[in-house]
Order: sequence, then structure tokens, then C-alpha cells
Amino acid sequence: MNTLVLTNVLEKLRARAGLSVEVLRSERARFAGPLLDLATKRHGGEISGEDRADAAFELVANCVLKELYGTQRIIADVILALRLHADALTDAGIDPQVTRSLYGPVLGGRRKTLLNNWHELHEALGYQPSAAPSDRALRGSNEPGVLGELAEQIIRHTVSAGPHGRPRFSRMQRARELGHPAGQVVVVGGAVMDATFRITALPAPETSTEAYGFDLTPGGKALTQAVAAARLGLKTSLIAAVTDDAFGEEIMQYLREASVDTSLIKRIRGRRTPVTGILERELGDSIAVNWRNQGEVVLEAEDIDERYEHLAGCDALLLTFEVPREVMQQTLALTQHDPGNQPIVIVTPGQPYVDERISREAFARIDYLVAHPWELGHFAPQGLGPFDPDPVARSLVAFGLETLCLLVNGGCTVYSRASHEAISVPSIPSIYKESSASRDAFCAALAAGLIDNERRFTGDVALWAAAAMSCAATDFPLANSMPDRERIDTLLAGSRLSGSREPS
Repeated sequence: MNTLVLTNVLEKLRARAGLSVEVLRSERARFAGPLLDLATKRHGGEISGEDRADAAFELVANCVLKELYGTQRIIADVILALRLHADALTDAGIDPQVTRSLYGPVLGGRRKTLLNNWHELHEALGYQPSAAPSDRALRGSNEPGVLGELAEQIIRHTVSAGPHGRPRFSRMQRARELGHPAGQVVVVGGAVMDATFRITALPAPETSTEAYGFDLTPGGKALTQAVAAARLGLKTSLIAAVTDDAFGEEIMQYLREASVDTSLIKRIRGRRTPVTGILERELGDSIAVNWRNQGEVVLEAEDIDERYEHLAGCDALLLTFEVPREVMQQTLALTQHDPGNQPIVIVTPGQPYVDERISREAFARIDYLVAHPWELGHFAPQGLGPFDPDPVARSLVAFGLETLCLLVNGGCTVYSRASHEAISVPSIPSIYKESSASRDAFCAALAAGLIDNERRFTGDVALWAAAAMSCAATDFPLANSMPDRERIDTLLAGSRLSGSREPS
């Protein structure tokens, strides 16, 4: 089933008094055949006639309630006149006249009521509202986006389950059935605003210096990894906490423009967006100061629990230490609930948890830890002489970690339980210094390479990820240095590097 075909069906139902069992049964709704066929397929072809309409409505309603969140869920419910929130709105004290108008027979009236009561509806349902869109934006941007996402989720639920909802395809088969061979990725971590001052030299104490450039852009490791994954064609969702101030709205818009799904983001009202101040020199080396506002803007364990289905349904999970330790460990634990259908887990330990230990069980749930050498210092025994990353890396693998990718000067050294010796992945030189964004590009490309290669880690997969890191470093001066697949392949083709030695 083509997503565009189903989206077109939903758009037509939207304009015809909404989507209801009665409408689906009527002769006027012959165009809804693709939706009815999906409902029939989901039930193993065992239903027919009027029952198809009931099954189709149930399929749509379940996807709205289980796969859409916050504003997306409200828009779908109102625009399609599903009445899924009608009782909750009444219980919350919303004027009954507003509720009747919200689900009325005229699309224009439903839109007007939604926009006129935007904040009240969000608050009544416990959702964090963004700024209300204009009528034009609702029609031209919000609605098509929501209906497209809903269509995709309907198809996903149909092809991923046989009769009675039993899994029928593996995750890889499901992705191909949906036309997304690159797979689905969920990223968990932080989203902040980066204030970057470009300077030629650090000022001495008690002095100042003039910056030759300045940027205020959305950042954070998880946000950048999500953008990097989306650039590689992966269907990417971000789980992070984002406020509703001006910076928060800019972050949300940036993610949408980068084709990152924002429906899983936790919106926090009345708080200030975390900021990272960066002093960056000409060749990319930098220092940073983080203001996390972690007492007010934070993901909690229950936020992860609420999004369990999405974590369990992805091909790869990218997780950063930007979240509290207990949230990190809870996220890892949830990925293990279905032993036969676990995502690839790639973890970034920066900044490391300085005062808190990570359990052995958590390490055993990590498939790939992607770290800079200095980050391993927090895992080294204290007071035993100069820090050496090699024995620390080996001890982490012995402790339960599956694979450690240690990034050094544009290349990578791989330690794994599958090999008794470290594997060196060659670097592709760049005049610019490796940055945190380079590591983010590596993580996204590692996920893409593993998904493409049916989860098998080889030298070519590692080299392709290292090439993505080199692209991000080489393109450092650009506004968005995250590479697409063509950029990585071009760099590799021009580097004269063949595959590195394959891990056995």
C-alpha cells in the first residue's frame, strides 16, 4: 500500500463530515476502498461487508491514540471528526457547545473551533501546546503532515501484524514492505540552543577578545544525531524535553525542516531552553560551557515508559548520556522486553556520568559504545598511574559491553567481544578538527550501515561510518555539516581506501 494513496483517502474523508463508520458504509465513500482493504488484511481477510467499516474505524482510531501524540493527536481527532477526546473534554469542563462544534459536520467549522480554543483544548487533555498556527498553516502544513504520519502508521500496523495482531514480519521485512529500506531510528537525549562565538584565540584571564562570527542554532548530541540520521534517509524520531519559549519553538521548527519526527518530544511549559556556550577557533577546536537547566527541563523514567512502543518498534536506538542515569538505564532495559525483536543500541557517553556508576546490566545491553578516549577516563580505576585508554577499553568489553568504537583523529579503533584484538579503521584526513558533531555523524552512519547490512558489523560498515565522521569534519564551516549518503560515498571513492580489516 502506498502512503500517498492512503493519505489521499484520509484527506477526502476529512472533507466529507469526517471519518465515521456511517460514512465508510455509505455508497459515497467508495474512494475509501484502500482503507477498508487494509482493515480486512489486518484481520486476515476474515471480515467482509459492513464489518469492514467498523474494523477500518477501529484501525484509524487506535493509530491516532497509540501512535500520535500531543498536537498531532488533537489535529487528527478534530479534522477527521473521530470524537476520540469528546468525553475527556467534557470531563475537563470544556463548554459542550465547543465540543459539538469541534466535531461538527463542516470541516471549516471544526478548523475554526480548534484554532479558537487551541490552548484550552491542549490544557484540558494534558498536552503541552505550541503557538496556535494560522488557518493557512493548519490547512497547508499541519494537517497534511498529521494525515501523512497517520497513513504511515496505519500501514505499519497492518503489515507488522497478522490475524489477531500477532507479529508476521521481522522489523527489516516490515521496513521494506513500507518502502523504507533504510529503517526506523529513535534518538533519546538532549536538545538545546547552541550559542557559538568564533574566535582566533582564547582571551587571557581578566581580558576579552572580539569574535569574528556568531551563531545561535539548535544543538545537543541527540538532536544532532537525529538530524544526521534523517539526512541519511532514516525515518527518525527524537525523544527529548523541549520548552515552549522562543528557543524551544525554533528547535521544533528546525527538527521538522530536517524531516525529524517530533511527535515523541516532551513539551515543557513556562521554562527556559537549556543553552550551550561554545568558543570555537578557526580549525574547529572548541571549548564549551553547558547550562542544562536540568531541574526544570528533563526527561523522566515515566516519559520513556509512555513511549515504549516506539522504542520497541525501531530498528536502531541512539542514546546519549544527556539524560539522567536512571533514564538511560530504563531506556536500555525497555529495549530488552522482546528478546526476538530488539533494536540495535548505540550509546554516546558524553558527558560521562562523573559521580554515578553504570550497572553491569546496562553495559550488557549496549551494542555499540561510541566514545572519545578522554571519556573513558571516568571508567578507569583511580590512583593507578597515568590514564591509558586501551586497558580501560578492554576492561569495559570484559565487563559486558558488546562493542566499543574509540574515535581518534578521524579514525576508529574497535574493541569487541567477538575479537581478541583491537581493529583499526583508517582515517580520512581533514584540515578541520574532529568535533562533537563529527561523532554524531558517525553514530547515525553506523546505525544506517548496520541496518543496511542486516545488523552485521563489518570493516566496510565501520569505514563508512568513519567516512561520515570525516565528511562532517571536512564540511565543518557549513551551516549543516551532516552528510547524506551520496556525500559519504563520494568521499570514500575519492580517498582510495578499501575496506578496513573486518572484525571477526
